[in-house]
Amino acid sequence: MHIKAVEALRAVHGTLPCNVKFLIEGEEEVGGASISKYVAANQDKLRADVALVSDTSLYADGVPTLCIGLRGLVYTEVEANGPSRDLHSGLYGGAAPNAVYGLIELLAKAKDKEGRLRIPGIYDDVREPAPEEIASWKSLGFSEQQFLSREVGSSRLTGEPDRTVLERVWSRPTMEVHGIAGGFTGAGAKTVIPAKATAKVSFRLVADQDPAKVVDIFRKWVADNAPAGIRTEVRVLSSAPATLVNPEHPAIGVAAKVFAEELGRPTVFIRSGGSIPIVGDFARHLGIPTVLMGFGLPDDALHSPNEKFKIANYYTGIATVARFLDEYGK
Repeated sequence: MHIKAVEALRAVHGTLPCNVKFLIEGEEEVGGASISKYVAANQDKLRADVALVSDTSLYADGVPTLCIGLRGLVYTEVEANGPSRDLHSGLYGGAAPNAVYGLIELLAKAKDKEGRLRIPGIYDDVREPAPEEIASWKSLGFSEQQFLSREVGSSRLTGEPDRTVLERVWSRPTMEVHGIAGGFTGAGAKTVIPAKATAKVSFRLVADQDPAKVVDIFRKWVADNAPAGIRTEVRVLSSAPATLVNPEHPAIGVAAKVFAEELGRPTVFIRSGGSIPIVGDFARHLGIPTVLMGFGLPDDALHSPNEKFKIANYYTGIATVARFLDEYGK
């Protein structure tokens, strides 16, 4: 969309209304380590007034939407070790520690039955959204039932019961287990007591939480809560802080204006529960805000089978990005 918007502006005007630099990478889903190092090492080359990223979604189809907040991310591997080798469950069962069961037992302690994190200190630095922001979220007409049936597809929602769903996914820290490996998982039966098990565990962070502090808190909690006979190790695969964009920044005002004009209704401001680490890198190393002007839809099934993108929104994106560059250039 960005490339086609620039192509269109050059075709119409022969030049661009502002200077544009493209920064393109393909490693975000594996941590984005290369581009993070590149931004830190090339601050002069990348100097700019504002960044534009289209990796977010519309609140609903046809609703112009700017995202002004992203959660951060700490992604870890937690390894549990029990006996020195896999053991026969008939000869040693009842006496030898089981690494898979020990890891499950450990992770189950991290949340209470209602989804609150039970890791001491994890909520200490969480910044609450301003009352005005909460009020604006309530005005969006969010349907919990539609969210459950059309997007989540389970029998019920979980999480902190004293928080709205939008608060839970936009402004609260979370912990998720993405997968567990260990023991025997092939066809047939093999009666082993696993010696080692590994879990992929991540935390989504919110404003004012320090990823390094969260890692320290989690490491201590894992060490303090490991079951008897289980040795643990926590490895950090990637981390990035949460980011908030000032909605009063001039570029945000321009983006809201052209978005509303393109789609014919007022622009709404939301947060996203996801993480885009490069936005934090731009703020930290270049000192610039990022306009998060995305054109996805809530039912695009991100990270799922049959992930999609509506083709009409691709063309809307080209037109809107072109209008943004044109207006911002003035």
